[in-house]
Amino acid sequence: MKNEKEVNEAIKSIFDSLTEEQKEKAMACKTMDELTALAGKEGIELPDELLDNIAGGSIYPAENGGWWIISDVAKRVQTIVYGSKEEAQFTAKRMGFSDKELTDDEYKKIVG
Repeated sequence: MKNEKEVNEAIKSIFDSLTEEQKEKAMACKTMDELTALAGKEGIELPDELLDNIAGGSIYPAENGGWWIISDVAKRVQTIVYGSKEEAQFTAKRMGFSDKELTDDEYKKIVG
């Protein structure tokens, strides 16, 4: 799933498969963390590839050896992690973001 159309189709397919009660609960979620927690509680499997596309943020190497955690929504660096790539990925996941490392082109599209 690389393009927006495929992501939207995957989300619609999952949403359409939910019960009315599950749909109401999903619509009440305010953050990605709440939505993924609900999915786990309800036994709804969200593919990692889908989460990577909708989580709203990624990681990108900083010049000083650290890692930036980029907010796709705010289109800016959210925080910086001084440590390994794995630490940055862990921090990104705790923030409700994807742990996907951006390419240079992807980074430029987000932050300009």
